Amino acid sequence: MITEWINSLEVVLEAAVNLLFQAMYLFVLFGCIVGLLGVVLGIVALLCLLLSIPYYLYQDRKEANAKRNPPSEPTAPAEADPVKGRAPGLSEHASPFGQTEARAERTLERPPP
Repeated sequence: MITEWINSLEVVLEAAVNLLFQAMYLFVLFGCIVGLLGVVLGIVALLCLLLSIPYYLYQDRKEANAKRNPPSEPTAPAEADPVKGRAPGLSEHASPFGQTEARAERTLERPPP
């Protein structure tokens, strides 16, 4: 009876040790995967940093050149706003001021046919 109990205890201990080793293996494997992902993400972040520094330097240089050398001709709007208050082309055909009132009086004296 005691031998059976010792044998069953030995089997339980072997199973517990196997479970412990498997758990440790999984934790180590998970740690390696997370560590590998961390290394990959670190490399990507470093590459982004290394590539962004020249880009920002280029942008600063571009802005400094634009301030130092402004464009020679100011840019005009695509379409000019028309002058308000008159229809275009009427100023060439306008009558002198005094003739306008005389024409109005003549029109009132004889109505048009």
